[in-house]
Amino acid sequence: MSAEILMQVDYSIVARIGRAWFKVRSYSPIPLFLLLVILPPHFTPTPLQMAAAVLGIIGAEALRIWSVGYAGSATRTRGDSVPQLVHAGPYRFVRNPLYLANIAMYTCAGLIFGFSGLSALIFLFSAIEYIFIVAFEEETLHQLFGKSYENYCEKVPRWSPSFHPLIESTGQTFSLLKALRSERSTFFSLAMMGFLFVVKKAFL
Repeated sequence: MSAEILMQVDYSIVARIGRAWFKVRSYSPIPLFLLLVILPPHFTPTPLQMAAAVLGIIGAEALRIWSVGYAGSATRTRGDSVPQLVHAGPYRFVRNPLYLANIAMYTCAGLIFGFSGLSALIFLFSAIEYIFIVAFEEETLHQLFGKSYENYCEKVPRWSPSFHPLIESTGQTFSLLKALRSERSTFFSLAMMGFLFVVKKAFL
């Protein structure tokens, strides 16, 4: 379906909000992360808590790499134009693995910085953000792929991952190189987060 046809789609109010939010999604978490750096922590994580949070971030990034390795760089630009429907790799288990990974990553970052209530706020904010964004994406994908996407939605849950694949793969193959290239900005963000954590510990 062409972009011209999609421009005529009558999006719901929720999807319209999600469409606007989608365009600034890379910047919306910044104020919350500034609070992590500026505010005094609520508690000092124990070594076990710190290790669990770090492993949570590593696991979330691994899920992102797995997802992007199948879906490609379109995951960063997916909006009104999508080249193909992907249900391969993690997309056979859950429809939004990237967003689940992001929510886990952001929440674990809050715990590393020593926040409980703010971490809960980050989780809630991220969940609400992606509810709106997913509404926009789903309405777009329904218009683009019709019955194929409806069949996918019927078989694969939006947020609750299955322990086994729920649909036949669309045949995309995993590319680690493409995934790593696409994740450069995420790696930079994680490195910056680590740097700010060290600075806060040393000087604030």
